[in-house]
Amino acid sequence: MTLTARFSAPEDAPAIEELCYGLYNQPIGAASRIETSLACVTVLEEDDVVGFLCIGNDACMRFGGSVDATSWVVEKSAPRIGGCVSAYVVAAAFSPEFELDAGRAALRCAFTHVTLLRTLLLATDYDITFKEPGLGEAFECMARERDTGVYLYEAPRSMVLPPLTVRPARVEDHDDLLPAMEAAGESYPALARLPDSCDPAEPFALTRLVSSQNESNVVLVASAGARLAGFLVATTEVDATVLLDAFDLHPFDNFLPPEDYDMRYSSACATAKAAKLDTLKAELAAKKEAVAAAREEAGEVAAEEEALTEWEAPGFSLDAAAQPSEEEVRAAMAEHFPPDGDEPTTLFAVTMLCMTSGYESQATDLLRAAFDAFPDREYVMVTLPHGSAEPPLLAGMARLVPLPGATFPEVPYLLNRNALLPEFEVRLAEPGDAEGVATLVTGMPNAGAIEEVFARATAARAAVVAAVGGEVVGLATASDHGVDMPRLRANFDVGAHADLTYHPVERHGEIDAYVMNPIFAHRHRDLLAGMQRLLKLNCLYYALPPGQAPPDMLDCLQQVPPRHRAVPADVQADFALYMLTRRNVFLRRLSVNAQMLVVGASECGLAAVESLLLHPRLAFNNVTLLAPGGVAVGGPACEYTAGLVARLGLQARITIVDAEMVGLDSAQKLVELSDGAVLPYDLLVLTCGLQEQTRAAVGEEDPEVAGAVVDAMELNADFTLEDGVRMRDIVVYGNSLSAYHALSVLERREAAKPDFVAPRGDADALVTLLRAAASLAGPDAEAGLPQPRVATLTSLRQSDDDGASGGRPVASFDPAPAAQTVDLVVGCRSQGVSPWVFACLNDAGIVFDGRIVVNGAFRTSDASIYAAGTCAKLTRSAGHRVFFEHYNSRDVGFALAGALGELCARGAPGAPGTP
Repeated sequence: MTLTARFSAPEDAPAIEELCYGLYNQPIGAASRIETSLACVTVLEEDDVVGFLCIGNDACMRFGGSVDATSWVVEKSAPRIGGCVSAYVVAAAFSPEFELDAGRAALRCAFTHVTLLRTLLLATDYDITFKEPGLGEAFECMARERDTGVYLYEAPRSMVLPPLTVRPARVEDHDDLLPAMEAAGESYPALARLPDSCDPAEPFALTRLVSSQNESNVVLVASAGARLAGFLVATTEVDATVLLDAFDLHPFDNFLPPEDYDMRYSSACATAKAAKLDTLKAELAAKKEAVAAAREEAGEVAAEEEALTEWEAPGFSLDAAAQPSEEEVRAAMAEHFPPDGDEPTTLFAVTMLCMTSGYESQATDLLRAAFDAFPDREYVMVTLPHGSAEPPLLAGMARLVPLPGATFPEVPYLLNRNALLPEFEVRLAEPGDAEGVATLVTGMPNAGAIEEVFARATAARAAVVAAVGGEVVGLATASDHGVDMPRLRANFDVGAHADLTYHPVERHGEIDAYVMNPIFAHRHRDLLAGMQRLLKLNCLYYALPPGQAPPDMLDCLQQVPPRHRAVPADVQADFALYMLTRRNVFLRRLSVNAQMLVVGASECGLAAVESLLLHPRLAFNNVTLLAPGGVAVGGPACEYTAGLVARLGLQARITIVDAEMVGLDSAQKLVELSDGAVLPYDLLVLTCGLQEQTRAAVGEEDPEVAGAVVDAMELNADFTLEDGVRMRDIVVYGNSLSAYHALSVLERREAAKPDFVAPRGDADALVTLLRAAASLAGPDAEAGLPQPRVATLTSLRQSDDDGASGGRPVASFDPAPAAQTVDLVVGCRSQGVSPWVFACLNDAGIVFDGRIVVNGAFRTSDASIYAAGTCAKLTRSAGHRVFFEHYNSRDVGFALAGALGELCARGAPGAPGTP
C-alpha cells in the first residue's frame, strides 16, 4: 500500500467533505478551509482521498468535538506560541483502514514543507493515544482540563521527522551504498555520478571513493535506526574563480575570508575614489577655464547676473562627489585584484547526494555534518546540469542567477552555514528593530526610503521582521493605502489563484517594502507566511512596473494572468501583478532550469512565453526570447498591445535579446546571433513567424539601404509625427492587408501622401475580399479604397550623388519613367520564412517544405527543436497542407507551451505540483 500526501487543492473539497461527514456526521467546509488555513494536506491512496489534515494559526478545538474549551487552550498553549513557529490542528480526519499510515504521511508532509513550523498543537475532547495511533505516536499530552475532559497535545518536529544519524562512510558500507546510488541515479543522475578519480567504470569504484577520504574529501552516511537513509560526497577542492564572470558573488564576499574581502574592498574603494577624483579635477579645471572665458567675454554685468556654477554652490565638496558607486568599486576590484586561483576560499562543493525513498527531504542533516567536517568553510554549493530535475534539498538553497548576458554550463545552488540555524522566527516589528533594519539595508541604493517606510509601517503595526538569534535578517511591510480590487480585477484574472468568495476585502494587502539577507533567501516563504499570519492577510499582492528590478522573492509569488481585453484608460494598469494566497504560500512549483531559447516575438511566440510564465505547476527559470528590434506590438488582429505586454512583465521573468539568429549548430546546441554572441540551448523554439521579404531582397543586393525598409508592424511601432514632417517621399510597396494598415498609420501620423505601388496580381485573398465588400457597400466605399499603381520594385540602392538626392536611397520601378529618391519604403508584400532562418535550418538538416515541418507535438526532425505559428506546418502524415497560419496564433502558442510543459514535466520525478 502506497499513500501520497500533498497540499490540498480546491478540487479535493468534495471528497474531503464526504470523508469528514462520514467520520463526524457534520460538514467541515473544506473549500473555505483549503483557501484560508495555514496549510491543508490531502492523503491519497491512488486517486481516493483517505486522509485530511488542516492546520491553522489560531487556537481552536479540533473539528468534530462536542466541547469548546478554546479559552483554556489559549492559556495553556501561550508558552509555545511565538515567532510563527507553532500552529494548531484544526482538523484531522483519516479513513479507519488507513489511519496509522495516513496520519504519519500527513504530519510528515506538513512539517517537511512548512519549514518554519517547530510544534503542532492539538486540542480534543478525548485521549488519542490508543484511539488514533497515527496521531498518538507523534503527539504527547501536555495538559488536561479535568472539568471538560479536554486534552492538549503537542507534536514537536523531532517526533515527526527524527534527525538522521550521520557518520563518515566505511568500506563495509559498500553493499548498502550501492543500491542507494543506483536508485538515485534514476531520478537525479547528475548527483549519483562517481568522480573520475575513483575509476567509475571499474568494479568497486564506490569502495575506492570511500577509501580516498582525507581532510579535503569526505563521504558521509545518514541512517534512520538501522536503515540507510542516504549518503553525501563533499570536497573542498573547488575553484570558485570560474563563477566570477557569470554571477554576482559580492553578497557572498566572493567566497573569500571576510578579512580578505574587506581588505580588497577597502583598497578598491580607495583606488576607485582616487581615479574618480583625478578625473573630476581635470573636468573641473576645464569647466572653470571655459566659464572664466565666457564671463570675460560677456562682461562684468552679465557675470554678476549669472547663476552660481556647481562648484560655487554652498556645500559643494569635491571629495564627496568623488565617492565611488558600488559598481565602480566592484570594477576596481576586478581590475586591480583579479583572482589567481590560489586564494583561500570559504566554499566547498557537494558532488554526490543519494537519498533513499522517504528521506529525500532530510538531506539537510547531511549538510550540517558536512559543515562540521569543514569548519573553515562558510558556503556549500551544488551544481546541476540545466536539464536535470531538482531534488528536494535544493528547494532550501538559493539558486544563483547569471549576470545579464552571461551563461554558465550548470545551475549552481548555494547555502550558507548560518542558514541552517534553527532559531529563525517571524514576528511583528517593534520600534527597537530600527537599528537592525538600518544594518540590514546598508549599501542598498534606496536604504533611506526603506527605513522610512519601515518606520511608518511599524507605527501602524503593518510590518514584520525575520530574526535569527535576535538579529534582524529580513523585513516586510504592507502598504497603508489598501488594495484597489476593482482596478486589479479589471486588468487581471485575480480569481485564477484564489476563490475570492472566502477572502473579504480587508484580508487583501499589498507588499510595500521587502528585504531579506541573501543568506536566508531560502526562507522567503516563511517570512511571507508570517506576514500573512501576523497581519491577518489572506492574499498578498506585489505590483512590478516595467524597468523595475524584480525582488528576490518573486519566485515565491504567482503571476496573475492579465486580461486580454480593452481596459478603460482611467483604470488601466501598467504593471505586472503577482500574488500569494494562504493556499499557495508553501506550494512550490517544480523548477525547470532547461535553457529554452525562443526565436521570434511573434504573436504565437508571445503567447507561448505567456503560457510558460503562467504555468500553475512548473517554474521556467531560464527562458530567452530573441526579439530583433525589441518586442513589437499592435498590428492587424494582434492581441498583444503595449499595455498587455507591460502587464505580462516579460523583462522580470525572461531574458530578451535584440538580435537575430544567423547560425545554428544543432550538434552542439548553439545558436549564433547577429551581434556575434553565441547562446546555448536545451530546447530551441522557433516562433519567428513570416516576414515581409522586401528588406531581405534589397538588403542582399545593397546592405546599406536595408535600413530604409520597414514592414507595417515596425511602421506602426516606430513612425512618429516628427517623422511624418521630415520624410516626404514614402513608398508603400505591396497589395496585402498590411498595406492598408500602413496607409492608415501614415495618415494618422500626418505624413505626406505616400506612393502606393504593387506588382501586377499581388493582391492577397483578404484584399480581394475587402474590395468585394467595398463594391457591395456602394460606389462611394469602392472609390474611397486606395488603388495601387502597378509596378515592380527592381532595385533600391544608395545614391552616389549627394546633390539632388541628398544621399537618400534611389528606387527603380518597372514600368516607371525614371528612378525616384525615397525616404522610406514600407514593405507590404506576401510574407515568408526569413531567409536567415531558412539558411540556419537548411545547414542543420531540419526538414523544411515551404514551412518548418513539425509533428503533432510541434517537434521538428530534431528532438531538441520545436516550431509553431505561421512559420510552421504539420507533417503530411498528420494531415495534408495543415498550415498553422490558418489558425489563431495565440491559440497555437498556448498549445505549443502545453506541449513544452508536458515535455518538461516528464523530466521531473513525482507528479507536478506535489510538494
